[in-house]
Amino acid sequence: MADSPRKVYLGHIADCLRRITKGNGYNTDAGALVTLEPAPKVAGDAAFVTVVWEGQARATDAAVARTHRATTVNIVAKVPATFTEAQAVVDAIAQDIELALADQQYRFPTGYQFPLYQSASPDAAAAADGWVAVVVVVTGNIPIR
Repeated sequence: MADSPRKVYLGHIADCLRRITKGNGYNTDAGALVTLEPAPKVAGDAAFVTVVWEGQARATDAAVARTHRATTVNIVAKVPATFTEAQAVVDAIAQDIELALADQQYRFPTGYQFPLYQSASPDAAAAADGWVAVVVVVTGNIPIR
């Protein structure tokens, strides 16, 4: 059985995020551990990124309203950080995610819209526990089948 369009989309987003390593010029190594929904299975305090499907709606582009669905994806990242460096690390991982997705349209199959940035929000409570987290929301139109 072929993968669903949603699974294909999430997989290609994850491929982009796996590029996030300091060796590739990014601020963090969060791309060393990228997981797919529904939730990460991560032991210890390792940095990670997970790609989670949030929902679907009617396509936003009238030209593909009958053949595609607007798909919203949450990209959740958790990175170790001390309380004093928490804000800088939140900014760094949010920037890493945006940069990892920049100019990557070629990675997505024909008919899949490149994920478009919608918003980002930090988990402010996490800094006291020795880590920071951010959720970056992206959307794109993907084929129904």
